[in-house]
Amino acid sequence: MNRYRTLLPHWLPLLLVFGCILGTFSKILISGKMLYGSDFIFYFQPLWSFVRDHLNQTGNLPFWNPYLFSGTPLIGNIQACLFYPLGFLYYLALPETAYCYSTMMHMALGSGFMFLFMRSLGVKPIASLLSSFVFTFNGYFMGHLYAGHLSFVQNYIWIPLILLLLKRFVERASFLDAAAAGFFLGVQILGGFPQISFYSIMAFSLFVLVWGGLAWIGREKLSLLRLGTGWGIFIFLGFALAAVQLLPTYEFSKLSTRGQGISYAMATYESLHPKELFAFLLPDIFGNPIDGTYWRSREFWHFWESCGYVGIFPLFLLFVRGRGHELIKVRVFSVILVLSALFLALGKYNPLYPLIYRLPGFSSFRIPAQIIFLYVVAVAVLSGLGLNQVLEGEWRVTKGFWVFSVLSGLLLAAALIGLVFFRFEFFLTLFNNFAENPVTGANPSLLYERISNTIYKSCFIFSISFFLIVTAKCRKVGASLFSILACGIIFVDLYTFVGPFVRSYEFIEPPEKKSLLLQLSKTPPTGRVVTLDRDFRPNDGMMYRFPSIQGYDPLILKKYVDYVMTSQGYKPNEHMVNLYTLSAPEAKLIKLLHARQVISEGQVKELDNEIPYAFLVPDGTVRSEESILPFMKSDEFNPRKIVVFSKPPKQGRGRPEQAPAFDGSCQVLRYRSEEIRFRVSCNQPAYLVMSEIWYPGWIASMDGKEVEVICGNYLFRVVPVDKGNHEVTLYFVSRPFRVGCVISLLTLVISLGLLWSLRRRRRGAQG
Repeated sequence: MNRYRTLLPHWLPLLLVFGCILGTFSKILISGKMLYGSDFIFYFQPLWSFVRDHLNQTGNLPFWNPYLFSGTPLIGNIQACLFYPLGFLYYLALPETAYCYSTMMHMALGSGFMFLFMRSLGVKPIASLLSSFVFTFNGYFMGHLYAGHLSFVQNYIWIPLILLLLKRFVERASFLDAAAAGFFLGVQILGGFPQISFYSIMAFSLFVLVWGGLAWIGREKLSLLRLGTGWGIFIFLGFALAAVQLLPTYEFSKLSTRGQGISYAMATYESLHPKELFAFLLPDIFGNPIDGTYWRSREFWHFWESCGYVGIFPLFLLFVRGRGHELIKVRVFSVILVLSALFLALGKYNPLYPLIYRLPGFSSFRIPAQIIFLYVVAVAVLSGLGLNQVLEGEWRVTKGFWVFSVLSGLLLAAALIGLVFFRFEFFLTLFNNFAENPVTGANPSLLYERISNTIYKSCFIFSISFFLIVTAKCRKVGASLFSILACGIIFVDLYTFVGPFVRSYEFIEPPEKKSLLLQLSKTPPTGRVVTLDRDFRPNDGMMYRFPSIQGYDPLILKKYVDYVMTSQGYKPNEHMVNLYTLSAPEAKLIKLLHARQVISEGQVKELDNEIPYAFLVPDGTVRSEESILPFMKSDEFNPRKIVVFSKPPKQGRGRPEQAPAFDGSCQVLRYRSEEIRFRVSCNQPAYLVMSEIWYPGWIASMDGKEVEVICGNYLFRVVPVDKGNHEVTLYFVSRPFRVGCVISLLTLVISLGLLWSLRRRRRGAQG
């Protein structure tokens, strides 16, 4: 009993955070409805519904997805998170059920990891509680939860655990801790958000660099060689353990629209405008997407990409310092992280970003504002350190405290005075100077109420926070009472802001849509579908298992985008992520994709398409890559008589001069997503042309003998066949997956063996 009484004060704060998480999701759990997340509904739910059904039906994970973009690799899609260890709930339950429980589990783990990290620094339990709460209940994290960014949640929560292990490594230069940190880096990468992992690795490297640098300056006993070796082990293990996913993703990305990097304009899309820093104090000053009041931009998703609200009291605590220097390393790291994150988040508004864009990695990702999550992590750490200094006694506030108080106070006072005494002029000035577009979409009555409430609330929170710190500094309030009041203020501030982001959603399709779905083709051989009806979402093909020509995904094969855009008379767009609207579904190139049905105006219309799913062609021609699509659009191109290549096939099919009239037939014997079987017959050598997208890994055999799979007609699979009757089989094998699987398994086994050996050696040394 005495043992539990001793442990309770240390762990009770963490239990309180767990209680807050449970309370936040209680309405969802009681109602039995699914947790709302916009991208989860549009993207992750169809994806995991397909994965789970495929696994249950075949016993295997799906490597190829035939239901979007006329066929696309699924194994190379890192956002599918097929190998993420904590994604097991999605294999056990329906996606809409697993989503809520998985999110709760991740929030609890993230809170626990931050609590443990702060405790490892010697921070008191209640101050660790504050950091833990800020880490998970901030506007950026909860905004992305509302957005349904499953992979962000799965990446973000591992940061404090990896920092904890890296701290142990740099303190003891222990390869055991470096290896453990590398293991969880691999888990984070498998979480499915490469950009977050990229930024996190930057932060982890900064942590090791700052800690090692300050230790060296302080002349502590530290081997820089051992530190560098440990960092190398950390990075190597992280990537090696995630190789099972990284290698297929690398293959896919090289052939995608991001294969050669993205343009500067796209790389700086959704940069943090300096004006948006006002929302770090007034979180709803630009409205909120939960009630349709977001007004700063027509792109409402910019709200959660730029929402850096961590509460007001934590910002005051950034300027609290103590007399000791035992936490100087983590404080310096956190301050640099805050400044670096905001500096990089500015993107195109940063005059140095053209140089940053040229650095490795930055030309592969868009939305620089996403690095704000590192600002949130750093503020969570610094605010906990600040509260801990108050509890330790002998604390002071820096000059920055007074500068922040004056500037923020003047801003809030101006907003309050304008709202109360000059209402019309205030809103006119606000909209004229901060809106990117005319404010027409937001509800005026709700918008006025939301802006008014955020100004009143922020002014109140600011005033009591400032008053509490000043009175505590004057010793009018004890440290214990101060810490309790501080946590209470932060809880009320953050919870009232982010609580509404957790919403239930009932997935109900209109009866009219259900009727249309029954009429649709189910496999590519029977025809692909073009959806032009507003009731259909981009990834409904994957959700309801009909082969769609369209879709939404951050990675799309570049050739496919160029092909579809050319078919519609548009210039190629390397920034395409949502290939949804087609203005001309009857175009010649779309028909080559075996489009047979169009959903429009509440009806399923049959498309007059004489081009079959698979057919034999007697002749081939070679043209330059740039001239193939214009040639295919012209009347000169007859797909039934000729196939176009960008380079000569290894197995050419030359026709004799006195060859008889070509006669050939093709029949689909079996169709599966990763295996297609044909029976072909021809009176002379020919090419089997399929309405299937060419991609590395597709292997063909003719009567059991392997033959070449060629890319023909710009992006289609073509197999050369001999004269006579044959059975041709195509099946998909991802060699990068196989290599990555071997690397990951070997790394895992070797790592566990080394960890076990090092642990036994350490215990032996201690004994």
